[in-house]
Amino acid sequence: MCSSTRHCWFALTGAACEATLDGAPVWLGWRMEAKAGQRLVLKNPQHGIRSYLAVAGGIDVPEVLGSRSTDLKVGIGGIEGRRLQDGDQVKIGKSSRRFSASRGVKQLPIGNIIRALPGPEYHEFDSVSQESFWRSPWKLSPQSNRMGYRLQGQPLKRTTDREMLSHGLLPGVVQVPHNGQPIVLMNDAQTTGGYPRIACIIEADMYQLAQIPLGQPIHFTPCSLEEALKARADQQRYLEQLAWRLSDEN
Repeated sequence: MCSSTRHCWFALTGAACEATLDGAPVWLGWRMEAKAGQRLVLKNPQHGIRSYLAVAGGIDVPEVLGSRSTDLKVGIGGIEGRRLQDGDQVKIGKSSRRFSASRGVKQLPIGNIIRALPGPEYHEFDSVSQESFWRSPWKLSPQSNRMGYRLQGQPLKRTTDREMLSHGLLPGVVQVPHNGQPIVLMNDAQTTGGYPRIACIIEADMYQLAQIPLGQPIHFTPCSLEEALKARADQQRYLEQLAWRLSDEN
């Protein structure tokens, strides 16, 4: 729960949760007005696990390394590098735009079928492991974090024990350490590593993976490079159209 000390415009996106402003429903993906003293209440998500609250003018905290976000592991950014606590007051920047009406946009769907490309070392895993990666359901380990999603399922086995040199990494890469349980690198992932890469999640589906809760099965499905590029282009087109629709001053 949070309350506003002055008039502002806000939008709530991400996980589908029941939200109210002074008891009135708040629609997901809509720009809405909050008057001074009104209270915004968010209940547990019904679908997905992360909700995003955007406020016109932005969050007014000091920039650290060009960002206003908080890194809890390092303890920097935001308010003293920590989680928000009861009683915290977060300043809002001055908005350069004026709004007069609520407007909404359609949200992208969230599912648990994630498309991926075979990775550089995919051929080093035996046929049983290759088939298991695509056909067997995976579940998130409680040890997962913003650096990597650790998956639980049938261990994957390589057909070679060759040592690998360090290589570059990006979010979406699926590494397989010695225990055979895959790790999907997420937004705070390291930049280099040495584990074999069995697959890479396509960029357009990373937002869906980030919304899957503990215990819900995750299914990977193969796709081609052409399909991955088209999915990214379609998503970018959606975002551009969204920005265009909301670019007016009303």
